[in-house]
Amino acid sequence: MEDGKEKHDGKYQGHCPICGENIHFIESYPALLWNVDIVKNRIEFLNNYMLEGLGEETQLLIKNMNFSKRVIYKEDFHLFESFMKALKEGRPATTIFRIKIKDDETRWTKLVGMINRRCPDFYLGGIIDVTDTVQICQSITDKDTELQAMIEFADNPVLLVDLESKAILAHNKAASDLLNIKPGAFRHLNFSDVYDQSVGHHINRIYEEVVFEKKWEGTLIFRRKASSPIASDVVIRALWLRGKQVLRVSIHDIHMQNDLSKNQAVAVNDFNAKENFKQQYSQDILAKIGDTDDIIKVLRILLENQYDKPKFDAIIFSDIFANKKKVQVYTAGSVFAKLRQGEPFPYEGTIAENIEKFKLDHLIVDDTFSSIKPIDWALFIPYGVRSYFAKAFYSRKLMRAVLILCSTAPHMFSENSISEYSLLYPGFLKGLNKWRQK
Repeated sequence: MEDGKEKHDGKYQGHCPICGENIHFIESYPALLWNVDIVKNRIEFLNNYMLEGLGEETQLLIKNMNFSKRVIYKEDFHLFESFMKALKEGRPATTIFRIKIKDDETRWTKLVGMINRRCPDFYLGGIIDVTDTVQICQSITDKDTELQAMIEFADNPVLLVDLESKAILAHNKAASDLLNIKPGAFRHLNFSDVYDQSVGHHINRIYEEVVFEKKWEGTLIFRRKASSPIASDVVIRALWLRGKQVLRVSIHDIHMQNDLSKNQAVAVNDFNAKENFKQQYSQDILAKIGDTDDIIKVLRILLENQYDKPKFDAIIFSDIFANKKKVQVYTAGSVFAKLRQGEPFPYEGTIAENIEKFKLDHLIVDDTFSSIKPIDWALFIPYGVRSYFAKAFYSRKLMRAVLILCSTAPHMFSENSISEYSLLYPGFLKGLNKWRQK
Protein backbone atom coordinates (compact mmCIF):
# COMPACT_ATOMS: atom_id res chain seq x y z
CA MET A 1 0.00 0.00 0.00
CA GLU A 2 1.08 3.55 -0.64
CA ASP A 3 1.89 5.54 2.48
CA GLY A 4 -0.47 8.53 2.53
CA LYS A 5 0.73 10.63 5.49
CA GLU A 6 0.12 14.38 5.65
CA LYS A 7 1.70 16.55 8.33
CA HIS A 8 0.09 19.48 10.09
CA ASP A 9 1.92 21.18 12.95
CA GLY A 10 4.21 18.18 13.30
CA LYS A 11 1.32 15.71 13.76
CA TYR A 12 -0.23 13.33 11.27
CA GLN A 13 -3.76 14.25 10.28
CA GLY A 14 -6.08 11.95 8.33
CA HIS A 15 -8.41 12.78 5.48
CA CYS A 16 -11.20 12.31 8.05
CA PRO A 17 -9.95 14.84 10.65
CA ILE A 18 -9.42 13.68 14.21
CA CYS A 19 -9.58 16.56 16.61
CA GLY A 20 -9.69 17.58 20.24
CA GLU A 21 -8.97 15.08 22.99
CA ASN A 22 -8.97 12.20 20.49
CA ILE A 23 -5.46 13.21 19.39
CA HIS A 24 -4.05 12.62 22.88
CA PHE A 25 -5.90 9.29 23.12
CA ILE A 26 -4.55 8.09 19.76
CA GLU A 27 -0.98 9.15 20.53
CA SER A 28 -0.96 7.24 23.84
CA TYR A 29 -3.05 4.20 22.85
CA PRO A 30 -0.97 0.96 23.12
CA ALA A 31 -1.53 -0.09 19.50
CA LEU A 32 -0.53 1.04 16.02
CA LEU A 33 -3.64 2.75 14.62
CA TRP A 34 -4.15 3.35 10.92
CA ASN A 35 -6.61 4.61 8.33
CA VAL A 36 -6.90 3.16 4.81
CA ASP A 37 -8.38 4.98 1.83
CA ILE A 38 -9.99 1.94 0.18
CA VAL A 39 -10.58 3.72 -3.13
CA LYS A 40 -7.01 5.00 -3.47
CA ASN A 41 -5.52 1.98 -1.68
CA ARG A 42 -3.52 4.30 0.55
CA ILE A 43 -2.68 3.85 4.23
CA GLU A 44 -2.07 6.55 6.82
CA PHE A 45 -0.72 5.77 10.29
CA LEU A 46 -2.32 7.77 13.09
CA ASN A 47 0.39 7.23 15.70
CA ASN A 48 3.92 5.86 15.99
CA TYR A 49 3.34 2.86 18.27
CA MET A 50 5.79 -0.03 17.81
CA LEU A 51 5.18 -3.70 18.58
CA GLU A 52 7.67 -5.45 20.81
CA GLY A 53 10.21 -7.27 18.66
CA LEU A 54 9.32 -5.43 15.44
CA GLY A 55 10.22 -1.88 16.44
CA GLU A 56 10.28 0.49 13.47
CA GLU A 57 9.26 -2.34 11.16
CA THR A 58 5.81 -2.57 12.78
CA GLN A 59 4.23 -0.53 9.97
CA LEU A 60 5.53 -3.00 7.39
CA LEU A 61 3.27 -5.68 8.84
CA ILE A 62 0.26 -4.17 7.09
CA LYS A 63 2.06 -2.35 4.25
CA ASN A 64 4.39 -5.01 2.87
CA MET A 65 3.01 -8.47 2.13
CA ASN A 66 6.50 -9.93 1.65
CA PHE A 67 7.53 -8.74 5.11
CA SER A 68 4.29 -10.10 6.61
CA LYS A 69 4.85 -13.49 5.02
CA ARG A 70 8.35 -13.59 6.48
CA VAL A 71 7.43 -12.81 10.10
CA ILE A 72 3.98 -14.43 10.44
CA TYR A 73 3.83 -18.14 11.20
CA LYS A 74 3.18 -20.06 8.00
CA GLU A 75 0.19 -21.90 9.46
CA ASP A 76 -1.31 -18.58 10.63
CA PHE A 77 -0.74 -16.59 7.44
CA HIS A 78 -4.16 -17.47 5.99
CA LEU A 79 -5.74 -15.56 8.90
CA PHE A 80 -3.79 -12.46 7.95
CA GLU A 81 -4.76 -12.89 4.28
CA SER A 82 -8.44 -13.18 5.21
CA PHE A 83 -8.22 -9.94 7.15
CA MET A 84 -6.59 -8.11 4.23
CA LYS A 85 -9.31 -9.39 1.91
CA ALA A 86 -11.98 -8.06 4.28
CA LEU A 87 -10.16 -4.71 4.38
CA LYS A 88 -10.20 -4.41 0.59
CA GLU A 89 -13.89 -5.32 0.52
CA GLY A 90 -14.74 -2.88 3.31
CA ARG A 91 -15.98 -5.54 5.73
CA PRO A 92 -15.38 -5.36 9.50
CA ALA A 93 -12.87 -8.00 10.59
CA THR A 94 -10.83 -9.19 13.55
CA THR A 95 -8.13 -11.82 13.63
CA ILE A 96 -5.26 -13.05 15.78
CA PHE A 97 -2.03 -14.68 14.61
CA ARG A 98 1.53 -15.35 15.76
CA ILE A 99 4.66 -13.56 14.61
CA LYS A 100 8.29 -14.65 14.94
CA ILE A 101 10.75 -12.18 16.41
CA LYS A 102 14.39 -12.38 17.38
CA ASP A 103 15.68 -15.11 19.70
CA ASP A 104 12.89 -17.43 18.48
CA GLU A 105 10.32 -15.64 20.63
CA THR A 106 6.65 -15.76 19.62
CA ARG A 107 4.31 -12.81 19.99
CA TRP A 108 0.55 -12.95 19.48
CA THR A 109 -0.77 -10.09 17.35
CA LYS A 110 -4.33 -8.92 16.86
CA LEU A 111 -5.65 -7.04 13.82
CA VAL A 112 -8.99 -5.27 14.03
CA GLY A 113 -10.62 -3.09 11.40
CA MET A 114 -13.90 -1.53 10.37
CA ILE A 115 -15.36 1.00 7.95
CA ASN A 116 -15.35 4.60 9.11
CA ARG A 117 -19.10 5.30 9.42
CA ARG A 118 -18.65 8.97 8.66
CA CYS A 119 -16.45 8.28 5.63
CA PRO A 120 -17.38 4.89 4.14
CA ASP A 121 -14.41 4.97 1.75
CA PHE A 122 -12.07 4.83 4.73
CA TYR A 123 -11.21 1.78 6.82
CA LEU A 124 -9.98 2.24 10.38
CA GLY A 125 -7.87 -0.35 12.12
CA GLY A 126 -5.27 -1.23 14.68
CA ILE A 127 -2.40 -3.65 15.29
CA ILE A 128 -2.21 -4.80 18.91
CA ASP A 129 0.13 -7.09 20.83
CA VAL A 130 -2.13 -9.48 22.78
CA THR A 131 0.49 -11.98 23.95
CA ASP A 132 -0.29 -11.49 27.64
CA THR A 133 -4.04 -11.80 27.04
CA VAL A 134 -3.64 -14.97 24.98
CA GLN A 135 -1.54 -16.58 27.69
CA ILE A 136 -4.26 -15.86 30.25
CA CYS A 137 -6.97 -17.29 27.96
CA GLN A 138 -4.91 -20.36 27.18
CA SER A 139 -4.37 -21.09 30.85
CA ILE A 140 -8.14 -20.97 31.37
CA THR A 141 -9.24 -23.00 28.35
CA ASP A 142 -6.43 -25.48 27.67
CA LYS A 143 -7.58 -28.04 30.24
CA ASP A 144 -11.18 -28.00 29.04
CA THR A 145 -10.19 -28.14 25.36
CA GLU A 146 -7.78 -31.02 25.89
CA LEU A 147 -10.42 -33.04 27.72
CA GLN A 148 -12.96 -32.49 24.97
CA ALA A 149 -10.46 -33.33 22.27
CA MET A 150 -9.52 -36.65 23.87
CA ILE A 151 -12.12 -38.43 21.79
CA GLU A 152 -10.25 -41.71 21.64
CA PHE A 153 -11.11 -42.41 25.27
CA ALA A 154 -14.86 -41.90 24.74
CA ASP A 155 -16.90 -45.10 24.74
CA ASN A 156 -19.41 -43.70 22.23
CA PRO A 157 -18.67 -42.66 18.62
CA VAL A 158 -17.19 -39.15 18.34
CA LEU A 159 -16.07 -37.07 15.34
CA LEU A 160 -14.17 -33.77 15.17
CA VAL A 161 -15.27 -31.63 12.21
CA ASP A 162 -13.65 -28.44 10.89
CA LEU A 163 -16.41 -25.81 11.05
CA GLU A 164 -15.14 -23.88 8.03
CA SER A 165 -14.40 -26.69 5.56
CA LYS A 166 -16.66 -29.34 7.18
CA ALA A 167 -13.79 -31.83 6.77
CA ILE A 168 -13.61 -34.65 9.32
CA LEU A 169 -10.41 -33.93 11.26
CA ALA A 170 -10.46 -36.86 13.67
CA HIS A 171 -12.55 -39.79 14.81
CA ASN A 172 -12.36 -42.49 17.43
CA LYS A 173 -12.53 -46.26 16.89
CA ALA A 174 -16.18 -46.37 17.94
CA ALA A 175 -17.07 -43.93 15.11
CA SER A 176 -15.11 -46.00 12.60
CA ASP A 177 -16.91 -49.17 13.70
CA LEU A 178 -20.36 -47.55 13.68
CA LEU A 179 -20.05 -46.02 10.20
CA ASN A 180 -18.20 -49.01 8.67
CA ILE A 181 -15.42 -46.71 7.45
CA LYS A 182 -11.77 -47.71 7.60
CA PRO A 183 -9.68 -45.28 9.70
CA GLY A 184 -7.55 -44.17 6.74
CA ALA A 185 -10.62 -43.31 4.62
CA PHE A 186 -11.77 -40.59 7.03
CA ARG A 187 -8.98 -38.31 5.78
CA HIS A 188 -10.88 -37.80 2.52
CA LEU A 189 -14.37 -37.32 3.96
CA ASN A 190 -16.51 -34.34 4.85
CA PHE A 191 -19.25 -34.42 7.45
CA SER A 192 -21.82 -34.44 4.60
CA ASP A 193 -20.44 -37.83 3.53
CA VAL A 194 -21.62 -39.50 6.74
CA TYR A 195 -25.07 -38.00 7.42
CA ASP A 196 -28.11 -38.95 5.35
CA GLN A 197 -29.40 -36.67 2.58
CA SER A 198 -32.84 -36.56 4.21
CA VAL A 199 -31.49 -34.13 6.81
CA GLY A 200 -29.04 -32.28 4.58
CA HIS A 201 -31.27 -29.25 3.96
CA HIS A 202 -31.46 -28.62 7.72
CA ILE A 203 -27.75 -28.79 8.42
CA ASN A 204 -27.01 -25.07 8.06
CA ARG A 205 -29.46 -24.32 10.87
CA ILE A 206 -27.61 -26.78 13.06
CA TYR A 207 -24.28 -25.07 12.30
CA GLU A 208 -25.77 -21.67 13.16
CA GLU A 209 -27.16 -22.89 16.46
CA VAL A 210 -23.86 -24.52 17.42
CA VAL A 211 -21.87 -21.38 16.61
CA PHE A 212 -24.10 -19.00 18.54
CA GLU A 213 -25.44 -21.26 21.28
CA LYS A 214 -22.23 -23.38 21.54
CA LYS A 215 -24.30 -26.57 21.52
CA TRP A 216 -26.94 -28.44 19.52
CA GLU A 217 -28.86 -31.55 20.58
CA GLY A 218 -31.17 -33.56 18.35
CA THR A 219 -31.55 -36.61 16.16
CA LEU A 220 -29.49 -37.24 13.01
CA ILE A 221 -29.60 -40.04 10.47
CA PHE A 222 -26.18 -41.41 9.49
CA ARG A 223 -25.17 -43.31 6.40
CA ARG A 224 -23.03 -46.41 6.83
CA LYS A 225 -20.85 -47.90 4.12
CA ALA A 226 -22.43 -51.10 2.75
CA SER A 227 -25.03 -51.07 5.57
CA SER A 228 -28.43 -49.62 6.37
CA PRO A 229 -28.66 -46.05 7.73
CA ILE A 230 -29.10 -45.50 11.45
CA ALA A 231 -30.83 -42.79 13.48
CA SER A 232 -29.00 -41.55 16.57
CA ASP A 233 -29.26 -38.89 19.22
CA VAL A 234 -26.44 -36.42 18.73
CA VAL A 235 -24.80 -33.67 20.78
CA ILE A 236 -22.67 -31.17 18.80
CA ARG A 237 -20.45 -28.68 20.63
CA ALA A 238 -18.19 -25.92 19.27
CA LEU A 239 -14.64 -25.59 20.59
CA TRP A 240 -11.31 -24.10 19.58
CA LEU A 241 -8.52 -26.57 18.82
CA ARG A 242 -5.09 -25.57 17.51
CA GLY A 243 -6.35 -22.27 16.14
CA LYS A 244 -9.39 -23.79 14.40
CA GLN A 245 -13.05 -23.73 15.34
CA VAL A 246 -14.04 -27.37 15.55
CA LEU A 247 -17.32 -29.21 16.03
CA ARG A 248 -17.27 -32.16 18.43
CA VAL A 249 -20.01 -34.54 17.21
CA SER A 250 -20.92 -37.05 19.92
CA ILE A 251 -23.27 -39.89 18.90
CA HIS A 252 -25.54 -41.62 21.46
CA ASP A 253 -28.54 -43.95 21.65
CA ILE A 254 -28.12 -45.62 18.29
CA HIS A 255 -31.29 -47.09 16.74
CA MET A 256 -30.70 -49.99 14.37
CA GLN A 257 -32.51 -50.97 11.18
CA ASN A 258 -35.69 -52.36 12.70
CA ASP A 259 -36.31 -49.04 14.46
CA LEU A 260 -35.17 -46.86 11.57
CA SER A 261 -38.51 -45.94 10.00
CA LYS A 262 -39.88 -44.77 13.34
CA ASN A 263 -36.73 -42.90 14.28
CA GLN A 264 -36.28 -41.41 10.83
CA ALA A 265 -39.70 -39.85 11.24
CA VAL A 266 -38.65 -38.59 14.65
CA ALA A 267 -35.48 -37.10 13.15
CA VAL A 268 -37.30 -35.33 10.34
CA ASN A 269 -39.97 -34.09 12.74
CA ASP A 270 -37.25 -32.80 15.04
CA PHE A 271 -35.83 -30.72 12.20
CA ASN A 272 -39.20 -29.56 10.90
CA ALA A 273 -40.68 -28.65 14.27
CA LYS A 274 -39.19 -25.18 14.38
CA GLU A 275 -40.15 -24.46 10.77
CA ASN A 276 -43.72 -25.57 11.34
CA PHE A 277 -43.89 -23.51 14.53
CA LYS A 278 -42.70 -20.43 12.62
CA GLN A 279 -45.37 -20.89 9.95
CA GLN A 280 -48.06 -21.35 12.59
CA TYR A 281 -46.84 -18.28 14.47
CA SER A 282 -47.04 -16.13 11.34
CA GLN A 283 -50.57 -17.38 10.65
CA ASP A 284 -51.59 -16.64 14.24
CA ILE A 285 -50.31 -13.07 13.92
CA LEU A 286 -52.32 -12.57 10.73
CA ALA A 287 -55.42 -13.91 12.48
CA LYS A 288 -54.95 -11.64 15.51
CA ILE A 289 -54.62 -8.58 13.27
CA GLY A 290 -57.66 -9.59 11.22
CA ASP A 291 -59.35 -6.47 9.84
CA THR A 292 -57.67 -4.06 12.26
CA ASP A 293 -57.19 -0.72 10.51
CA ASP A 294 -55.57 1.11 13.43
CA ILE A 295 -51.79 1.01 12.92
CA ILE A 296 -51.09 1.56 16.62
CA LYS A 297 -53.18 -1.50 17.53
CA VAL A 298 -51.31 -3.46 14.86
CA LEU A 299 -47.98 -2.49 16.44
CA ARG A 300 -49.23 -3.51 19.89
CA ILE A 301 -50.27 -6.93 18.57
CA LEU A 302 -46.79 -7.46 17.13
CA LEU A 303 -45.15 -6.29 20.36
CA GLU A 304 -47.30 -8.43 22.65
CA ASN A 305 -47.03 -11.60 20.53
CA GLN A 306 -43.31 -12.06 19.88
CA TYR A 307 -41.85 -15.25 18.46
CA ASP A 308 -40.10 -17.43 21.05
CA LYS A 309 -38.92 -15.27 23.97
CA PRO A 310 -39.31 -11.47 23.94
CA LYS A 311 -36.42 -9.75 22.17
CA PHE A 312 -37.67 -6.18 21.87
CA ASP A 313 -39.29 -3.74 24.29
CA ALA A 314 -40.94 -1.41 21.79
CA ILE A 315 -41.80 -1.15 18.13
CA ILE A 316 -41.90 1.80 15.74
CA PHE A 317 -43.55 2.33 12.36
CA SER A 318 -41.94 5.17 10.43
CA ASP A 319 -44.19 6.55 7.69
CA ILE A 320 -41.91 7.93 4.97
CA PHE A 321 -42.55 11.14 3.03
CA ALA A 322 -39.22 11.51 1.23
CA ASN A 323 -40.55 14.10 -1.22
CA LYS A 324 -41.66 16.25 1.73
CA LYS A 325 -38.34 15.60 3.54
CA LYS A 326 -40.03 14.21 6.64
CA VAL A 327 -41.11 11.03 8.41
CA GLN A 328 -43.88 10.46 10.94
CA VAL A 329 -43.51 7.84 13.65
CA TYR A 330 -46.10 5.67 15.39
CA THR A 331 -45.14 3.51 18.35
CA ALA A 332 -46.09 0.73 20.74
CA GLY A 333 -44.37 0.05 24.05
CA SER A 334 -44.08 1.87 27.36
CA VAL A 335 -40.65 3.33 26.54
CA PHE A 336 -42.34 5.64 24.02
CA ALA A 337 -45.34 6.46 26.22
CA LYS A 338 -44.49 10.20 26.22
CA LEU A 339 -43.89 10.40 22.46
CA ARG A 340 -46.86 11.77 20.51
CA GLN A 341 -48.24 9.38 17.90
CA GLY A 342 -47.51 10.64 14.39
CA GLU A 343 -44.63 12.81 15.66
CA PRO A 344 -42.78 14.26 12.62
CA PHE A 345 -39.00 14.17 12.18
CA PRO A 346 -36.80 15.51 9.37
CA TYR A 347 -36.01 12.89 6.71
CA GLU A 348 -32.35 13.87 6.69
CA GLY A 349 -30.35 11.72 9.09
CA THR A 350 -33.11 9.12 9.56
CA ILE A 351 -32.85 5.37 9.31
CA ALA A 352 -34.84 5.54 6.07
CA GLU A 353 -32.29 7.87 4.49
CA ASN A 354 -29.43 5.65 5.65
CA ILE A 355 -31.05 2.51 4.20
CA GLU A 356 -31.83 4.27 0.92
CA LYS A 357 -28.38 5.81 0.58
CA PHE A 358 -26.50 2.55 0.98
CA LYS A 359 -29.18 0.32 -0.62
CA LEU A 360 -29.52 -1.81 2.50
CA ASP A 361 -32.08 -4.56 2.95
CA HIS A 362 -32.18 -3.86 6.68
CA LEU A 363 -30.18 -2.13 9.39
CA ILE A 364 -29.00 -3.32 12.79
CA VAL A 365 -27.59 -0.88 15.36
CA ASP A 366 -25.89 -2.73 18.20
CA ASP A 367 -25.45 0.26 20.51
CA THR A 368 -27.02 3.66 19.94
CA PHE A 369 -24.47 5.24 22.30
CA SER A 370 -21.84 4.54 19.64
CA SER A 371 -23.93 5.97 16.82
CA ILE A 372 -23.40 9.23 14.95
CA LYS A 373 -26.84 9.28 13.25
CA PRO A 374 -28.92 12.32 14.30
CA ILE A 375 -32.11 10.23 14.59
CA ASP A 376 -30.49 7.98 17.20
CA TRP A 377 -29.79 10.95 19.44
CA ALA A 378 -33.15 12.60 18.73
CA LEU A 379 -35.46 9.59 18.98
CA PHE A 380 -33.82 6.49 20.44
CA ILE A 381 -31.33 7.52 23.11
CA PRO A 382 -33.68 9.99 24.92
CA TYR A 383 -36.18 7.13 25.35
CA GLY A 384 -33.63 4.58 26.54
CA VAL A 385 -33.37 2.52 23.34
CA ARG A 386 -29.88 0.96 23.12
CA SER A 387 -30.21 -1.29 20.06
CA TYR A 388 -32.63 -1.81 17.19
CA PHE A 389 -33.42 -3.67 13.97
CA ALA A 390 -34.97 -1.76 11.05
CA LYS A 391 -36.60 -3.14 7.91
CA ALA A 392 -37.71 -0.98 4.97
CA PHE A 393 -40.78 -1.66 2.81
CA TYR A 394 -41.38 -0.32 -0.68
CA SER A 395 -44.34 0.50 -2.89
CA ARG A 396 -43.76 1.08 -6.61
CA LYS A 397 -40.01 1.14 -5.96
CA LEU A 398 -40.38 3.96 -3.41
CA MET A 399 -39.68 3.46 0.29
CA ARG A 400 -42.93 4.09 2.11
CA ALA A 401 -42.44 2.46 5.53
CA VAL A 402 -39.80 1.31 7.99
CA LEU A 403 -40.56 -1.17 10.79
CA ILE A 404 -38.18 -0.81 13.75
CA LEU A 405 -37.84 -3.29 16.63
CA CYS A 406 -36.31 -1.58 19.68
CA SER A 407 -34.59 -2.88 22.80
CA THR A 408 -33.44 -1.09 25.93
CA ALA A 409 -30.43 -3.46 26.02
CA PRO A 410 -27.46 -3.25 23.62
CA HIS A 411 -26.60 -6.02 21.13
CA MET A 412 -30.08 -7.60 21.16
CA PHE A 413 -30.43 -8.09 17.39
CA SER A 414 -28.46 -10.40 15.12
CA GLU A 415 -28.11 -11.17 11.41
CA ASN A 416 -28.73 -14.80 12.33
CA SER A 417 -32.24 -13.99 13.59
CA ILE A 418 -33.45 -12.22 10.43
CA SER A 419 -35.76 -15.13 9.62
CA GLU A 420 -37.47 -14.69 13.00
CA TYR A 421 -37.99 -10.96 12.51
CA SER A 422 -39.42 -11.63 9.04
CA LEU A 423 -42.32 -13.54 10.63
CA LEU A 424 -43.73 -10.14 11.64
CA TYR A 425 -43.76 -8.72 8.11
CA PRO A 426 -46.98 -10.29 6.72
CA GLY A 427 -49.03 -9.17 9.70
CA PHE A 428 -47.50 -5.69 9.68
CA LEU A 429 -48.10 -5.21 5.95
CA LYS A 430 -51.67 -6.46 6.26
CA GLY A 431 -52.42 -3.96 9.03
CA LEU A 432 -50.53 -1.19 7.21
CA ASN A 433 -52.59 -1.68 4.03
CA LYS A 434 -55.85 -1.60 6.03
CA TRP A 435 -54.73 1.59 7.77
CA ARG A 436 -53.75 3.28 4.50
CA GLN A 437 -57.08 2.29 2.91
CA LYS A 438 -58.93 3.83 5.85
